[in-house]
Amino acid sequence: MMRKTLVAASRERLRRLQRCLRRKRLAAYLATAQAEVTYLSNFRGEDSYLVVPARGRATLVTDFRYAQDAAAECPHLRRVLRRDSLVAEAVRSLRRRRRPLGFNPAVLPVSVRRQLSRLLGAGGLRQLPEVVSRMRAVKDAAEVAAIERALRIAERAYADFLKRLRPGMTESRLVAELEYALRCHGSEGSAFATICAVGPSAARPHARPGARRLTAAAPLLVDFGAVADGYRCDLTRMIFLARIRPEVERAYRAVLEAQAAAIAAAGPGARAVDVDAAARSVLERCGYGKAFGHGTGHGLGLETHEAPSVSPKAGALALRPGMIITIEPGIYLPGKFGIRIEDDVLITGKGRRVLSRLRKQVDEVRLPARR
Repeated sequence: MMRKTLVAASRERLRRLQRCLRRKRLAAYLATAQAEVTYLSNFRGEDSYLVVPARGRATLVTDFRYAQDAAAECPHLRRVLRRDSLVAEAVRSLRRRRRPLGFNPAVLPVSVRRQLSRLLGAGGLRQLPEVVSRMRAVKDAAEVAAIERALRIAERAYADFLKRLRPGMTESRLVAELEYALRCHGSEGSAFATICAVGPSAARPHARPGARRLTAAAPLLVDFGAVADGYRCDLTRMIFLARIRPEVERAYRAVLEAQAAAIAAAGPGARAVDVDAAARSVLERCGYGKAFGHGTGHGLGLETHEAPSVSPKAGALALRPGMIITIEPGIYLPGKFGIRIEDDVLITGKGRRVLSRLRKQVDEVRLPARR
């Protein structure tokens, strides 16, 4: 049933793109980036291109390694197992082309663009920036369901991970335990490089796990995500094994308040910069303005970081129903500790819905003493 749902979603996305191609008087669109190929076709293999004509069936160009996967995942597409280069096979599939081929300049490598120019001749290419990325920013029902499945997997894995925690574990061991739990509960992998950062390590927003050991006195920052049907979730929680020190609790409460303010500000028509400002103003009022140096959030989907950006640089971008964003303010005090709380939020027609369910109140994030 899920496969049928995903194929149906792919068909609708292709129809939407084809309507755009006809309006812009283009022969076809060439998707080369894996995320674009997957989004439009439901095919999840690598090293493959998708040619979407303005009318008719799209063509997936792949190779022998993925022949069975392509047949199972893309029964609605014409499939070509290449004998030549991906570029040459893609151009060959265009047949009697009289109009330019559209492409996304943000993801098409320069070398591929040059090859296409040689094969198609002058005027054979036309930039079509952001058309697919704008489509991807607003999730359809199948995508929302996949992200929610990823969240439920992540939450079950996190519950198991909490049972495994013991003082003395290194950050690297903690990452291994959590990623093992993710796999055991059905995740297709880690959505990104898992972060388990103890004490001062958490003051680095993208800390790499090392040999620092978990102690009862040090806060632990955990940033992780699961993958379901190719779609990712993204969560961050703090863990405390003993009484929370006053300075740490003060920072934690400030981040929790900032996140609540940003969630309340999110909704259809809200500007992404205003959602960011809602979190930032709380942290500034609490005296932590200079300790929050990244954006408040980002879009989620087939990639961990997608449009829209929820940051001071988001310009006039307004949130729309169907967008799923993270909201993750933080405080980072070098040499001391870092605090970040992150949830995944769906923008709805009337407001917003927090999709993630992990507890985060102060009295909920301290674990019983462990030996």
